[in-house]
Amino acid sequence: MKPLPELAAFDQSGVGSSPPVSPDECDHRWVPSWCLWLTAVAELLLGGVLLGSLLLRGSAWAAEREEYAIKAAYLYNFAKFVEWPLRTFPADDAPLSICIVGDNPFGNTLEMLAGKAVKNHPVEVRHISEATRLDLCHIVFIGRAEQRRFKVILAKIARLPILTVSDISDFAQAGGIIGFFEAEQRIRFSINIAAAEQANLKLSSQLLKLAVIVN
Repeated sequence: MKPLPELAAFDQSGVGSSPPVSPDECDHRWVPSWCLWLTAVAELLLGGVLLGSLLLRGSAWAAEREEYAIKAAYLYNFAKFVEWPLRTFPADDAPLSICIVGDNPFGNTLEMLAGKAVKNHPVEVRHISEATRLDLCHIVFIGRAEQRRFKVILAKIARLPILTVSDISDFAQAGGIIGFFEAEQRIRFSINIAAAEQANLKLSSQLLKLAVIVN
């Protein structure tokens, strides 16, 4: 797999310096600038496999690999569209911690994020158990294997400035902040604004426009 692409060229409008893709390569239901951004990210993440339509194809193994490569790209870029409280980071260059709770469905894809910067904060990836101090994390991804106990995990970090993300069914509806879901074999995401406000996180309006909003 090729190294994770440098994404610094992409501003918060989602448009970068990469050559545009043709309209046919993007799902018209997505904001074009975001589509261009995600296409470039996913293509490089997967070593040249074009995913402009966000359509999961091929064998079950290949589809899962594509799925979590796209989700890894999302996790990294969600951070660019989220504002944490000022005191969350002890220094301007303090690390931004992405924590994976329980089983790791990403393989080594997320490890490629280590050292990449988000708003001058170098990314660090942690694989942790439920018992670990989750308050040290800025983004927590809860995998499907935690279906039975994810509500307990959410309760432990309630009101802390942590962006919770998962692909557990109805995660956002159950109190998580961002929940991945598939629609017509495409990866989309829902956002629980009330949960984000409870965590004292400010989400960009650009991000909200791309999400399905739930209560």
